[in-house]
Amino acid sequence: MNHQYFGFWQNSRRLTSLVVGVVFLISAIPAYAEFKPRDRKPASGYSSAGGSRGCSSSGIPLTQLAPVTFIGKTASTRPMLAWYMSSSQTVRFRLFEFDSPKTVKQIGKVKEIPTTVGINKLKLPADYPELTVGKTYFWQIAIDCEARPIVSNAEFTVINPQSLTKKRFASIPESINYYAENELWYEAFEEALKATSNGKLGETGATLVQELAQSEIPTGSEVDLKIIKQRIEDIQRIISQRI
Repeated sequence: MNHQYFGFWQNSRRLTSLVVGVVFLISAIPAYAEFKPRDRKPASGYSSAGGSRGCSSSGIPLTQLAPVTFIGKTASTRPMLAWYMSSSQTVRFRLFEFDSPKTVKQIGKVKEIPTTVGINKLKLPADYPELTVGKTYFWQIAIDCEARPIVSNAEFTVINPQSLTKKRFASIPESINYYAENELWYEAFEEALKATSNGKLGETGATLVQELAQSEIPTGSEVDLKIIKQRIEDIQRIISQRI
C-alpha cells in the first residue's frame, strides 16, 4: 500500500472515530436535522486560515459554525452568520466576493462587532449590498491577540431560491429538516437558533452542528488533516456546552 495513502487512511479513520464520539455525546438529542451534503465542493485556500488555536490554548478558540472544508450554500441574499467565542471581545467582520477562483474583492466596509461568550449571530447588515445569486463569497471573523491577529474564513455560494419549493412550516424542526435536506446550512442553522437564546447552542442546534462535524471529514488528500481534526474537536467541545 502506498505510504502516503496509508497515512491519509489512518488519519481519516481517526477523524471518523472523533465524530463518532460527537454522536455518542449527544445521542439523547432528538434527531431533527439531517445535514448530509452530497455536493461538497472543496473550499479554496482562502479558508485555510481556519483552525487556529485562538488567543488562549485553554479555551475553545474562535470557531465559525458553518462549513469550512467545503463551500456551503444559502438561498438568502442576506444570510445569518454564526460563530462561537469563549471570551467577550470585539471581532472584525469582513465579506469578500470571488471575482475568479483565485481573486476576491471586499464587499462593504470592515465592521467592528462586540461579542458575548457562546454563540454569536450576525444577519448580513443592511449597509452591505444584497448578495448575488450564483456568486461565491467568504465571510471572515478576526480577533486581536498578543502575538498576532487570529483570522477564520468560511466560503459559501448563493443559489437560486426559485429552485426550492415555497413552503409554510408547521414547526421549527420541520423547517430545519427541509433546509438541511436541501443542503442550505445557513437557513437550517438560523432556524435551529430560534429555539434558544443567550448565546446557547440548544439541543436542536447541537444536533445540526453534529451533522456539520460529520460533513467536515475530508473526502480527498489535499487537506490539512491536523487542522480538520482540531476543528472537529473544537466543535465537540462546543456541543458539550449546548445548554
